[in-house]
Amino acid sequence: MQLNEGFTQQSGIQQGSRAAAAILDKGRGTGESLAEVTHDARNLVAALGLYCDLLETPGVLAVPYTHYGDELRLVATASRRLVQRLAGLQGGVQDAAPRTATAAGPRLVGSGSQVRHTAAKCWEMIPAASIQNMAVQLLATRNLLATLAGSAIQLTMDVQGAELPVHMTGEDLTRVLINLVKNSTEAMPRGGHIRLSLREIPSRPGKARWLTLTVEDNGPGIPDFALDKLFEPGFSTRGKECEPSGLHAQQRGLGLSITRSIIRAAGGRIHAANRDPSGACFQIGLPVKGR
Repeated sequence: MQLNEGFTQQSGIQQGSRAAAAILDKGRGTGESLAEVTHDARNLVAALGLYCDLLETPGVLAVPYTHYGDELRLVATASRRLVQRLAGLQGGVQDAAPRTATAAGPRLVGSGSQVRHTAAKCWEMIPAASIQNMAVQLLATRNLLATLAGSAIQLTMDVQGAELPVHMTGEDLTRVLINLVKNSTEAMPRGGHIRLSLREIPSRPGKARWLTLTVEDNGPGIPDFALDKLFEPGFSTRGKECEPSGLHAQQRGLGLSITRSIIRAAGGRIHAANRDPSGACFQIGLPVKGR
């Protein structure tokens, strides 16, 4: 991959993100139904899936860069599941073909049969399969999380054992890690270090087995007043002068609440604390799934 090709792909992804945000903002002001917003969101995610297929074609990416396709696939799969949930909120998934082109990818146009075939291929329902090997699943997200953190942040992973199944899907693990890494990155605008570690907790015979996933950084840490409120919906440690406006203002403070909900649904727990001498630490406990 040449440097300018990398910028072109990055620009396409950024355009897709802006288009998705524009769709959501449009829905707020025009009285669009959830079904209409879901329809257009599906268009964008379908295009993202098509790009993943293109990137996986032999010869499209040079060998050192093939991991980009795998990481983009993680994002596409997690996004598809979220859109499926949106469709469920409005009474089920509609299987109509995308009606228009999107800024995120190729135009899905052609004969009626071609479009229906493409739409059906992109929107087969994803089975909610739980993680069978937590260690492998975590390591698969390393490059994606490092890219999200940016070049000023050093992101490392330390995995010892833990090649065990849990009651969480890979898509939900990706959502949890993106939320936590994004928070750490925002707390360290001048750079720093984020460390993820995964361990199996020793257990006595007959007792449930647990895994511990820790996400910690060397940033300024969490204000003491916030430790007990951190996972409440809408709570944010940012001052009002730093708050965005519009749609993003309404979304502020939801990431950790969503993270806790996902972890609890998997039978787990999450705890936040400060590190000594500085930094934040989020410790996640997940029960091992019985074989």
